[in-house]
Amino acid sequence: MPWDDKYFKIGLHAFLVLAMTVLFEKIVGNVTIIVKYVSYFFEKLVHILMPFIYGFFIAYILSPAINKVEFWLQQLDKRKGYSRLRRILSILVVYVTVFGFLSLVFIYVLPQIYHSIVDLFQKAPGSLANLERNLDELLASYSSLTSYDLKSIIDSNIDPLIQKSSLILNQLLTYIVNSALGITSGFINILLGLMIGFYLLNEKEGFIKKSKETIYAIFNMQTANKILSIAKESHMMFNKFFVGKFIDSLIIGILCFIGMLFLKNPYALLLSVIVGITNMIPYFGPFIGAIPAILITLLISPVDALWVSLFIFALQQFDGIILGPKILGDSTGLSPFWVIFSIIVGGALLGVLGMLIGVPTFAVIRTLFNKWVEKRLKKKGLLKDI
Repeated sequence: MPWDDKYFKIGLHAFLVLAMTVLFEKIVGNVTIIVKYVSYFFEKLVHILMPFIYGFFIAYILSPAINKVEFWLQQLDKRKGYSRLRRILSILVVYVTVFGFLSLVFIYVLPQIYHSIVDLFQKAPGSLANLERNLDELLASYSSLTSYDLKSIIDSNIDPLIQKSSLILNQLLTYIVNSALGITSGFINILLGLMIGFYLLNEKEGFIKKSKETIYAIFNMQTANKILSIAKESHMMFNKFFVGKFIDSLIIGILCFIGMLFLKNPYALLLSVIVGITNMIPYFGPFIGAIPAILITLLISPVDALWVSLFIFALQQFDGIILGPKILGDSTGLSPFWVIFSIIVGGALLGVLGMLIGVPTFAVIRTLFNKWVEKRLKKKGLLKDI
């Protein structure tokens, strides 16, 4: 029988269709196992690359400060152009400054926070019992002056409320302790990240140049220019947002500490750290930080908790109306609705990290979308009509 290319192609196509059908059935039937192995692979990959992730993050955060120091050294040196010695000195100055600050935190701040957490664990049961006793006395005296027996009405609900408050407090403190232990367990990765960050900062121009060359090698000129433009705009937006938010939160934390000392709160440092850190999250951060601060102070005295809540509310208003706009300005260009939307979506996808990076990430996406819409309208000749 003579060879027929036509029937061979038909048979080959039929075989490929059957093979793809069987393969698709196997994938669909074992999708859970496949997802499990893929997830395991990515977890292992992230674990292996964690020092490099730390290194890139450290280099990205410290790069603006190193640029400033290098500029000041250049003014003293009077030599123009790039100097490897000047770059290394700039990195060392910033590293020593950061290490000095962190050393002060570890020596003076962390022990006090640790003692405050231990003291809270020890005093929580007695403080909750004392709170219940004070509320009972208050309700009894009020019921004696009125015809309504509020004590009997509220007394049936006060125990579950206190138990829930205690559970929330214990979960919060446990989370803080576990987070501290997690940071300690990743200490080696942080050290490796510092070393990697040093080399990234020392040779950042070379890495940036090689990245640009790779982008131009893969894409055409127009697409490559767009990618680099997006990367530059994203960098400026992220840098401006995080630097401004860090300064804003640091000032709020210091003001909160001063206010707590004025209110004679025994857990002033712990509450200030909580308020300062959660303030990094736009809109929701102040409320997230206020809840544990009020609950912790409630264990001391309901009256003190009232004063703390009023103080934090005033501090939040000062931050939202005066300090925040002064430092951040319109760093993202997002309306309050889109800020809240990006925080909720980011938090649902990546947790706390998503709440932190959700706003600048969505700001970049929104900017790209607006440019795409404007381009489409120009193409249709409708931009002036809308």
